Amino acid sequence: SKNLRRHYLPDVILVETSGGSHPLPLIKYLQTHERLKLKSLLSRVDTVMLNDDYNGGKALIPAFQENLFHGKRRIENLLAEQIMFCSTLLLTKKDRLSFDIVTDVAKAIHPLNPYVNVIAVSWGNLKLAELLTLPDYDFNRVGLLIRELEDTITVEEAKISAQNGEIISRVIKDDRPFHPQRLWETYHYFMGMGIYRSKGFFWLPGRPDMALLWNQAAGSINLEFISYWNSGVLADPDNHLTHEERSVLQKKVNKTMGRFGDRRCHLTIIGRSDEVHDFTSALINCFLSEEEIVWWQSGGVFADPWPVNISRLN
Repeated sequence: SKNLRRHYLPDVILVETSGGSHPLPLIKYLQTHERLKLKSLLSRVDTVMLNDDYNGGKALIPAFQENLFHGKRRIENLLAEQIMFCSTLLLTKKDRLSFDIVTDVAKAIHPLNPYVNVIAVSWGNLKLAELLTLPDYDFNRVGLLIRELEDTITVEEAKISAQNGEIISRVIKDDRPFHPQRLWETYHYFMGMGIYRSKGFFWLPGRPDMALLWNQAAGSINLEFISYWNSGVLADPDNHLTHEERSVLQKKVNKTMGRFGDRRCHLTIIGRSDEVHDFTSALINCFLSEEEIVWWQSGGVFADPWPVNISRLN
């Protein structure tokens, strides 16, 4: 950021923080900055998660109050305080719920920040023109909240009380594909409320050319096709590559260390430590065994219950 400000200072800088981070450190930094001004702070809240896990949003405030009473910092504190600090609240995934449910969720959490403007969106979309016309951030409104939390919240808020079984993260790396049926069953039977976020890319044996994105927040998961593996493109007899293009792709594949070219799995899981450990172990068991790899490479086909249709977003 220093180089950016030294050589070029744009009119607007958009900063996206991690969903598990607390807004206070950034707010305090910008509150006294000489050259940068905080225009707006937007918080995106998963409406499906609030509806499913917090009784239409009505259980969030009581859970937050219960944590405060017992002096505990848990995920409800982070969710509530992200709402309390924001100047615009975005309720995401409105396309998955009825208008009445989205409205009820908004009413349930609005007391946390009665001054905030609430906007329901699909796919997190907000027009840039709307963003640029939002009023300046009001630091006076959150002054008391800053003073109450500044001795408690650190930049490492995402690691809240890990030693007491709270929020941790784990990373899974492997070059093997997932068994489609086992992955389906693991998602449905092993992923509880304590898995707050998981994201990464992976591949399936029945779709060896596709790089797939695993994108989960609370109880919702998106399975997205993001690209083709270079190895898959090279193996396609109808790829129409020139000699030069094939050479370039082959060099990229040769730089990877996996047994299956550039195909690989890389997932990050965030949540309560007890459930993250169990879910991570279950995911690791979803990788094909050596015997299954041999069977698949000899022509074996695995059951695959995951959707096959591709939706394009314009």
